[in-house]
Amino acid sequence: MVGVQHEVFITPSQSKMGIEGIVEAENLLIERALIGNFDYLLLVQADVEVPSHAFGSLEGLGVDVAFGVVPRHDDRNGLICGFLDEAKKVWYLPRQAVEGQILSGWVFASGCILIKRRVLEAGIRFRYVAGVGEDILFAYDILKAGFVAKVHGGVLCGHLPEWPLRYVAPPSYSVLDVGCGHRPRGDVNVDLFVEATAHRAAGQRVNDDVPLNVHRIANFVRADASHLPFRDGVFRKVYSWHLIEHLSEPESFLTECCRVAAEDIEVRCPNGDPSWAYGQAAYGETKPLHLHRLTREWFKEKLKAFPSWDWNVRFDWNQSEPYEIVVEGWRKDVND
Repeated sequence: MVGVQHEVFITPSQSKMGIEGIVEAENLLIERALIGNFDYLLLVQADVEVPSHAFGSLEGLGVDVAFGVVPRHDDRNGLICGFLDEAKKVWYLPRQAVEGQILSGWVFASGCILIKRRVLEAGIRFRYVAGVGEDILFAYDILKAGFVAKVHGGVLCGHLPEWPLRYVAPPSYSVLDVGCGHRPRGDVNVDLFVEATAHRAAGQRVNDDVPLNVHRIANFVRADASHLPFRDGVFRKVYSWHLIEHLSEPESFLTECCRVAAEDIEVRCPNGDPSWAYGQAAYGETKPLHLHRLTREWFKEKLKAFPSWDWNVRFDWNQSEPYEIVVEGWRKDVND
């Protein structure tokens, strides 16, 4: 909320449990907003994590009440968002009908609500009725009073502890290729050395000491694989082919993969098992510059440091001997 004068007020513990306590806290926030002479109340429940653009996006709708959306605790794709029909029945909407959309009419959502002062001055408050969500009753009361409400499907909030914000919002890009070289496979492609290098790919005999033509590589970023300049979970998948064995900090690279990938990881490298030929002897490369002989056992041990991922470490038998190690990871929070 840069440039916006605001106050953060956290309600104390409530005297009642469950929804009754939530109603008590929400109405306390309303009184605080009125006493403080604020133009808006941005109401965020304690287990909700809002994106940085939430206030600006909701305020930009220009309506009396603007709702962000939050997933259910038991389903990342099941949003607490719907509409009320003439019989006051609640109809929940699927995520694909909400995400990125601006919904108006007799709509409601939960978790993050921006309310104009004139609604608060009209005396409308949250209320408790057994078996009905207080957010639904609030939406019904404001709409019945003639105020205008909209749901902003672009304000996707996290719902703690199951769905932190980085797991709720869709990744900005699909695939990141780290160490792309002359064979980029990502929507965004990273390499550290754009100039001619001693070792570019297994096909070095063709690309020996040839600089990268970065103007022909889609969304090319020059960066260190062990310190990637991207925010958490921005890519659906991180892919890397024959890079990790060249890195001075291979464990740091695995940490970065787990940080920026929202769902999948695929890392491929030569098999460093001592019983197999390796580097120049195996591939005929003149300047292999391999810093590590990595094995399946090495990966299995190091990957224990990332328990929030399911891992599979295998050989690609389609490759020639000494085959190729394939490390595949799937984030547990996504697949559970």
